[in-house]
Amino acid sequence: MSGAGGRGGARARRALSRLRVSRFELRIAAALVVAATLPLFGALFLASRVAEENLDLGLQPRIVERLEAVPALYGDLFQARKQLYGEQARAVARALPADRRRAAAYLAAAVERTPRLRRAVWTGPDGATLAEADDPAPDEGGAWRDAPARVALPDGGSLECVFEIEARFFAELDEAREVGELVQGVHALRGEIRRSYVRAFGALLVAFAIAAAGIGIVLARRTTRRVSELVAAVRRLAAGDLAVQVDPGRGSDEVAGLARAFNAMVREVKESRDRIVYLEKISGWQEVARRLAHEIKNPLTPMKLAFQQLEAHWPRSPARDADPAFGRLLADAGEIVRDEVGTLQRLVEEFSSFAKLPDVRAEPADLGEFVDDFLRTSPDVAQAADVDVVKASPATPVSLDRALMRRVLANLLSNAIEAARPARARVHVGVARARDRAVLTVADEGPGIERAQRERIFDPYFTTKKTGTGLGLAIVKKILLQHGGDVQAGERPGGGASFTLVLPLRDEAGAAKAG
Repeated sequence: MSGAGGRGGARARRALSRLRVSRFELRIAAALVVAATLPLFGALFLASRVAEENLDLGLQPRIVERLEAVPALYGDLFQARKQLYGEQARAVARALPADRRRAAAYLAAAVERTPRLRRAVWTGPDGATLAEADDPAPDEGGAWRDAPARVALPDGGSLECVFEIEARFFAELDEAREVGELVQGVHALRGEIRRSYVRAFGALLVAFAIAAAGIGIVLARRTTRRVSELVAAVRRLAAGDLAVQVDPGRGSDEVAGLARAFNAMVREVKESRDRIVYLEKISGWQEVARRLAHEIKNPLTPMKLAFQQLEAHWPRSPARDADPAFGRLLADAGEIVRDEVGTLQRLVEEFSSFAKLPDVRAEPADLGEFVDDFLRTSPDVAQAADVDVVKASPATPVSLDRALMRRVLANLLSNAIEAARPARARVHVGVARARDRAVLTVADEGPGIERAQRERIFDPYFTTKKTGTGLGLAIVKKILLQHGGDVQAGERPGGGASFTLVLPLRDEAGAAKAG
């Protein structure tokens, strides 16, 4: 349970770290927010001004006064109409006949000739209807309203005339009254309306700011994540971790280019450090080899001379005939001493040669031509092995020390020939170029080199052979490093060992000039 809880806590921490917004992301988001909202501040000010101008235009005092005067104007119109209808009713009443029959005809004619008079009714003092007349063709459209006018008669009766007023006047009056009330309300809420416009645009501004910040963080996260990885990698590099690499991704932007450049720089730094460390280590081993050669060589010569004197004195000794077995023992011992002294002398020579490796004196050369020249001038190699040379490039200009590089090739070909024994060796040599590097490959068809030993075989005094000092490949690597290149051991496809030598490719123009 504790392990599961720990894993869950680790996942939660990783999730929180992914959600955490870095300061770089915040800066990018802030820049986008400013870029997106800065124009909106101008729009906000403009909206406030437009709202103010519209309110000023719609609520000018003259317009407000006119709108407020409309209901009164309609009232005056209705009052004038009422007075007009009253005068027309009194005019009809003055000529009203006393005879009921004649009165009916008179009222009918009055209704017909009087505009907007739709009905006339004569009632007596007791309220009884004495005569009446209606408009023969009343308006059925419903666009009129009744406007009665009553006139008292001298005998105590009354004449009621019903006039009609267009209904649109009443609708317009109601609408004018509503508009006036609305204008008054708007005038009272003028400040609130302006603030509502500002609040609406302010809310829009905040929404745009939030959206811009979110989009900015989302867009910036991919770039900032890679930048953060670069920063972490730089810190690891500063702490001494030369194995750090950054994934450049599939993009081709500046950050991806920076990541690739960083990886190349780290590889170069690592190669330079490894080269320096190896050369320092070789220098230390060279000093050891020099001392060993000196310490071995000093007693070796006296030992050899002393035994030679013993061998020379024995034939003249009186004990020769008395002890023939000692003579045979002395002869066997002399052969052993001479063999071992010879081995020690060869060891001293190898130590001395390793300790006295000269400095590189590079000259312009073509790597393919150099290989051909080496094989042509090394008949012992042709006698011991079949060498296949494959050139993948027509020209591989390099700068090399011919003497030292001959030593390199001689050592590698010698190892390849020994690896194939007792059968006749078959060695594959390849020359190619890769970008700014020249590549020389020497491969055999022997048992190969175990993977665990491929890095150690370049260490001084390490050897996989029963005989040898283990200095040959160390010398090879030092010479390659001094040339600014390197050597790696690998496996040949199909079986066998393969050694890949890499040298800096010399500029073609420089080669032409040197030639």
